Parts: sequence; structure tokens; C-alpha cells
Amino acid sequence: MKRIKMAYPKSKGTQEKLIRFILDYPDVAAFLAIGDLAEKIGISTSSISRAAVDMGYSGFPEMQKEIQQHLRRRILPTERMERAVTKDGNFTFRDSVRNDIENVKKTLSRIPDTLFNDAVTLLSKANEVFVVGLGTQYPSAMYFSGVMKQIRDRVTLISHETTEYFDCFSRISSKDVLLPICLPRYSRFTVHAAQEAEKTGCKIIAITDSEISPTGILADIVLQVEYESMSFFNSNVAVMAVLNALATSVAMEDWEHARERVGKFSEIALNWNAFYQENSGESMGERL
Repeated sequence: MKRIKMAYPKSKGTQEKLIRFILDYPDVAAFLAIGDLAEKIGISTSSISRAAVDMGYSGFPEMQKEIQQHLRRRILPTERMERAVTKDGNFTFRDSVRNDIENVKKTLSRIPDTLFNDAVTLLSKANEVFVVGLGTQYPSAMYFSGVMKQIRDRVTLISHETTEYFDCFSRISSKDVLLPICLPRYSRFTVHAAQEAEKTGCKIIAITDSEISPTGILADIVLQVEYESMSFFNSNVAVMAVLNALATSVAMEDWEHARERVGKFSEIALNWNAFYQENSGESMGERL
């Protein structure tokens, strides 16, 4: 973003507002459509286009492409590894655990009880709950959808691996809830899922790092989590802590119904001999 940075000292008015926003929130400016970006900053789309041309770009699309390239370079996994290495080069598992404990503490301070309770109410009353997350967030999404299926009816994990997501978005409506789990580097598929859900009036509860992240700006409720790790990947410890709390709270909302469903799941598991037991005889694989 060399051209943008060079233009800032001499910028004035709407151009200054645009450049300041891009420098402060490049992860937002990199993904918003020009109309949404204009609304977010409080200037017109024509002002953005003129500012882009004045800085030497052919227009807004070229400028945004450069911001996206900068963002990809800025948070490359190799760079995160280099930043994470301690000065003396030593590393113990306790360092990593302490880092995750700090992530959980920070996450606790960022989520007000009232906001969390509103999320629980939406998840409890929704006609259907859709969950989406890719990359290192996919295991968390799969876990949460699996637990929620044992607690309430109609829970669906949206996956990009098959075309089943076409079916999901053909029926998603304003009576439903989408829960996207989306941390840097933000998954394009997850962001697009949130964009499509918003069009239908579906409520969105975003598990993300900021209210102005690509999914945060689309959400009705943002549960902000810390994700920094001591390596090249995101830490999902705080994410999992929040998901555990959500699932437990949803179960408490309708305890009898949740208890009945968990009982049915347990009965099915026993019938299929799904879990290992000493001297239990044949396994599920042997029965099949």
C-alpha cells in the first residue's frame, strides 16, 4: 500500500478520511463493496473513486486489490512464526498454555453478559441453526454443530466440500440463525455465507476477532474472541470456550427437551455399540 501511505501526509477532507480508515482497518477495506465502504466511512462512493484515481490507481477495484495483497503478505503464516519466536529462542509447552489462558481472559472481558445472553436466546428460538467455519475454524464449527444437534432440532453444518450448501441457502430464512466462525486470515467462503444469509434477514451471530471484521460488520451479535498463538496458526482455545458456554446455556434454556434428546442420542450410541468398553464384544466396525 505504498501509494496510499505516501498520499496520506498531503491528503485532506474525504481523501484523508478514506486513507485513515484504510490504514487503521485494512482487513475491512479489503473486502467491503464500494457502497458499504462509503457508508462505513461516511463519504460518497464517487469520493472514494476520485481518491483512488488521485493516488494513481485506475479506480477503486485496483486500489482494493492492492489492499488485499498487502493484507495477505502482512499475516503470512511464516511472518507469524517469526514474530512468535522468543528472543532467547526457548519455548516450553507452559508458554503456549499461558498464552491460551491469556486469550480466554481477554475474551471474557470483551463479551458482555447481556450480549452473550442475547446470542443464547437467538440460538434457542431459531427455526434452524446453521454453522460455518473453514480452515482452522472448521473443527470448531463441526464440534459446535455436533453438540448442538444433541441439544436441539434442526442444526446444520455448512460445508464447502460438497454442493449441499446450495440446499442450505435455498431454505435459509429470517427465522433462522447463522453462526460463522471467522478469524484471520478470513475465509472467503465463510464471509460469502454471511453475506448471503444477511440478504434473507437471517440473524447472524459472528464468532470473530472484531466488530469490523468481514463477518462482524454483517452480524446482529458479535462475540469477539482472542486467537493469537505462539506459532503460525490461530489458537482456537478461546473460540472453543465460548462455544462450550453457548451450548451449555442453550441446553439450560430448555433443559427437559435437551435432556430428552441427549438420552435418545445415548440410546442410539449404545444400540450401535459406538463406544469402546472393556470386554464389550464386537465393535461397531465388526457388526457392519
